[in-house]
Amino acid sequence: MLWQKSKPPSPIGKNLFLKRIYIIKAIILTVTTFEWVFLVHQKTWRNYAMSKALEFVDEQLVIDLTKRLIKTPSVSGNENKLRTLLAIEMTKAGFTEVKYDENNNIVGKMPGQGTGKTLLLASYIDTVPPGTMEDAFNPKEIDGSKLGTKGKVITGRGAVDMKSSLAAMICVASAFKRTRSRLKGDFIVVGLANTKSGKNLGIKKLIDKFELAPDYIVVGAPTNLNINVSHPGQAIFEVLAKGKMGNIGYQEVSENAILKMNRIISCLNENINLPKDKLYGQAQMFFSSIISNPVDATHSIPDLCHSLLVRQYFENEDPEQIKSAIKTTLSKNNFKEGVDFLINLRRHFRPFKAPDDSEIIQHLSKAFELVTKKSTQIGFWKGAVNISEIFKVDTPIVGFGPGNEKFANTVNEHVPISQLVTAFKVYTVLAEKICVQLKAKA
Repeated sequence: MLWQKSKPPSPIGKNLFLKRIYIIKAIILTVTTFEWVFLVHQKTWRNYAMSKALEFVDEQLVIDLTKRLIKTPSVSGNENKLRTLLAIEMTKAGFTEVKYDENNNIVGKMPGQGTGKTLLLASYIDTVPPGTMEDAFNPKEIDGSKLGTKGKVITGRGAVDMKSSLAAMICVASAFKRTRSRLKGDFIVVGLANTKSGKNLGIKKLIDKFELAPDYIVVGAPTNLNINVSHPGQAIFEVLAKGKMGNIGYQEVSENAILKMNRIISCLNENINLPKDKLYGQAQMFFSSIISNPVDATHSIPDLCHSLLVRQYFENEDPEQIKSAIKTTLSKNNFKEGVDFLINLRRHFRPFKAPDDSEIIQHLSKAFELVTKKSTQIGFWKGAVNISEIFKVDTPIVGFGPGNEKFANTVNEHVPISQLVTAFKVYTVLAEKICVQLKAKA
């Protein structure tokens, strides 16, 4: 058999062969690119889904510290003993810079390397007086069902407002110290004094005085572990009822200012129309204190009676307009301004609302999800939280803390231990994300 000389491949066959090579190369390139994108995405996701510091959270540590803070009375204006204790606890936890001012505001700072973002966590260190609360400064762990809360709780004045969140914030430094984390940005905890009395000068004064530069601020007011982003405003008015002093034996020629104040209170409660808000419901109005002049007199009819009137208000209202409406209501009911009564605006704070697109909301939501495996809720404060008064800064601010605000300042004040521990863990993950992982923009 004779071998025939093979023919060269046709141009058509050669083109098909090359096309197949190009297709194979394209498939390999696509798969490689997909794998690279997947790995990058996986690495980014892992930053949210993993926390080194969380492994070193000591739950008993935050429980014990909360009790120590409650044991130390700190009624507004008398916080010096608690401030001294906080300085010791902050140093022990790992804050390398601890400073305070003449008003008992205190700052603990773990400095970063200056290459990342700075987180500031803030709580109030003052409380209202104990009132009739039993064992107000003797915290106890009890079954919360007796107080309307599931699980174990810690009782005491300041338990929910806000010594539990303050303890959780301080303990974050202990977790960082145990992990030997290298912070890119500063981690700061601030304890604010005199917030209940209205004499606090605001956090901006502290930021300027101690040269702080927070990128994010979280306030530890009780939120039931929701992320609270708003609260109504509040106006406080001084109301003065004027009478005529006289001898108790001749009341017919006297005019009892206390009785006149009683009529003024009844008039306002019966005739003032309170607005309603879709979010907060009806605005609250109440008289919070009352005192006569002369004080403790038993031989004369009082000629003056002072009271404080508190009124919540919303975005479309103004304190001066509210004051005018109160005066008009009294005038229509035969009370003469200057003769029977005087009213002045003592202080007020505006309604507060955090921007919906605040980055801190996203970071806090992811931290909560990592700790609890659940989604958090966006909420609001209905009570007298004064974020707009204390935090007059441009930095994004939200609230997140353990406990229910309805138990704040009550005889049954308490905080659920489970929420306290969760808040500690969430603060830790949040601080790790912001201060350890995030880089400052060039």
